[in-house]
Amino acid sequence: MQFWDAQPSNPQFDFDTQKRALIDNMDYLAAMSVEEQTLYKKWVELQDESMIKNKSQIAELYDIQWKPTDINNLEQTIKEIEALEPYVEIVEDDRGSTKWTYIRKMIHTMGFTANPGRNVKINVKDRTSGKLLGQISLASDVTSMAVRDNYIGWTKENKFKDGKLNHTTIASTIVCTQPLGYNFLGGKLVATMTTVPEVREFWKEKYGQTLIGVGTTSLYGIHSQYNGIPHFKTLGESAGKISIKPDDKYYDVWHQWLKENKPVEYKKNTTQKEGIEGPISGIKQRILTMIFKELGIKQSSYHHGFKRGVYFAQMYDNGNEFLRNEISEDELVLKQKFAEGVDYINRWWKKKAIKRYTKLHSENRLKPEHLYYIDGIGTDWESFKSNYLSDVGR
Repeated sequence: MQFWDAQPSNPQFDFDTQKRALIDNMDYLAAMSVEEQTLYKKWVELQDESMIKNKSQIAELYDIQWKPTDINNLEQTIKEIEALEPYVEIVEDDRGSTKWTYIRKMIHTMGFTANPGRNVKINVKDRTSGKLLGQISLASDVTSMAVRDNYIGWTKENKFKDGKLNHTTIASTIVCTQPLGYNFLGGKLVATMTTVPEVREFWKEKYGQTLIGVGTTSLYGIHSQYNGIPHFKTLGESAGKISIKPDDKYYDVWHQWLKENKPVEYKKNTTQKEGIEGPISGIKQRILTMIFKELGIKQSSYHHGFKRGVYFAQMYDNGNEFLRNEISEDELVLKQKFAEGVDYINRWWKKKAIKRYTKLHSENRLKPEHLYYIDGIGTDWESFKSNYLSDVGR
């Protein structure tokens, strides 16, 4: 029997047994490459009870994705790209949020977790056809990221006491549908849509603060879809010192144990400090640190070591000065390309998309396939890995 077949929780909690199950799971994950570990987490996500229960309804969502009429027809496809009118649809109701999440799990290789704090879910759609081009989620920004903090010139006082961390966000999801992504650089299009005026206006209305910058990270190092986008600056790489996260069924057991047996320490680590504005972030990482400490596990042994590219869209000429609390909001000067919004994006992206598509077409390297993980629901890990591992990071 493999460790994932074991039942980690039972009425009679056995400390040593549960500790061994957690370590076995962590060792299993630590032996994987970044691509395999990412795909494994996706497979675990797809086995959720709600995914299995609603598989037929999720399958029906497949047809809402945009696709060219005939990707091999050069002239027609170029006209269809030129005709696209991308816009953002911000999801605010529960039904729309559930639908967004199901689609996100189908079209993105990385698993989805809605962390505590701010969460804005966005569909990027084509106004002409009504079809889906991609998805975005914007979340409370991470509290510490060395290359970002150095770029801005941030101090802890700026971020927390001055509340400037609430004026930036982390784009925790930027994903486009296929075949738009590979053949037409659709990921670059969706990335730029995080910065359009409609997003800034929604952020201001919902949270009462001006959105100054959008950060994001890449899955597989510094060379990614974000390179060459005029809206984003490449800041460098993350340290790669984030702990590998165990499967939820092992993590949840120890999370509950901490709440019941270490309530004071638990509350201290999961509650925002007095005088600091905004929601607390990185709670799961904090809880993992507590778990490792209680179990006597050396946390550095389970750092994943996967360095990610770090990117930042600074939307104001003097935005960093504002984030350092050196100027007032009234003094902010919006950069022209961000003021133009979709008009600028269309001019820039469509030229790139057509050039990319034409080149692939001439070299007979088009990939017309969709990526939709519906057949992964209810399947076994080895079959899923065999079907999809070669495409991870494509």
